[in-house]
Amino acid sequence: MTLSAVTAAGAAACHAVPALASDTVATACVTDQVREVTWVRGPEADRARLDRWCAGVGPAVVHTPADRRGAPSVREVAVVSWNTNVGGGDLHGFIADLRAGRFTGGDSVQHFVLLLQEVFRRGPDVPRGAATRPRRIAPQPARGHRADIVEVARQHDLHLFYVPSMANGWAPADVAAEDRGNAIVSTLPLDGRTAIELPYEGQRRVAAGATVRSFTPDGRALHLRVVSVHLDNRSTLSRVHHSFGSGRARQAEALAAALRRDTEAHLPTVLAGDLNTWAPHAWERALGVLRTHFPQGNATTAPTFAGRPMGVGRTLDHMMFDLADLTLASTMPATDPVATSGPSGSARRVQGTDDRVAFESPISVRLDDARGSDHYPLLARLSFGDRS
Repeated sequence: MTLSAVTAAGAAACHAVPALASDTVATACVTDQVREVTWVRGPEADRARLDRWCAGVGPAVVHTPADRRGAPSVREVAVVSWNTNVGGGDLHGFIADLRAGRFTGGDSVQHFVLLLQEVFRRGPDVPRGAATRPRRIAPQPARGHRADIVEVARQHDLHLFYVPSMANGWAPADVAAEDRGNAIVSTLPLDGRTAIELPYEGQRRVAAGATVRSFTPDGRALHLRVVSVHLDNRSTLSRVHHSFGSGRARQAEALAAALRRDTEAHLPTVLAGDLNTWAPHAWERALGVLRTHFPQGNATTAPTFAGRPMGVGRTLDHMMFDLADLTLASTMPATDPVATSGPSGSARRVQGTDDRVAFESPISVRLDDARGSDHYPLLARLSFGDRS
């Protein structure tokens, strides 16, 4: 089993649509030069505030199970988006029930990707020094204990990419320090890992993106880009009017610009997360911004907030798709080690430009059990059609 806390120098200024520039970062959470994570930094105008929040978190985490036998063959992938309320949601139980088919009409789920928000990591990698820190969120789960995301990945033998956004409050001297943020947890290998720091509104937010690698049963390479995002629910007091949607729209525009410039942006992509769209629909321009780039899938309309009632149901969580057919030969060299590893590990060469993976129309559903979180999960089952 390998576990590495890794960061890399990345690219600067992702809001508007500027060219991304090389940027060597000296802040606490972006220090190493290990090229396992590409960083896209927030706007220069927000740099000082973002760095004060950044000083309270440890580096990103990449976890790869020890028994990695190459990309497997898959017929279907389940994709879940869930805000887990910093340990309140029962991730262990959720994964067990997902695999057992309790959310899919009895159909057991072999392969899945979890796009998670408000997960946490504890331990010595999280600094205790001076930093901007939000209030601590540490609900006591109804069953079991609060499980940090690294523990979850290890116990269930899953691939993990975790990017902390902020410290999880101040920890007492006798309690391990924590940070919290977004994660991608998968039964399938992850690469092309990217951390996208969004413009500052109320807290530091960093989206996590990665590419899932596998094969269809007939041997075509399947490459799916996935992004987990969490937008701000409010802006600072000096920009309080932005809390009614324009702040989230600014973050959404920056995210879309960064993804357009992503080296793997041409891949089929799923973007999902807690967009905090609590304001009236007409004010929430973030949804329109993102749906311009991710037009497929049904719009979530059921309330997804499971916390204390606020008078009206709030649809905060969304799952969006851009699943255009993928032409393999134009996107990955035949010599790529993942592309040339067949379903059983034997050599398999990418064929020609007619090798395409066609996705069936995606439909996401809200699951009706929040599992101790204050958000309901969203679930989509992605299956693949015949060669076009």
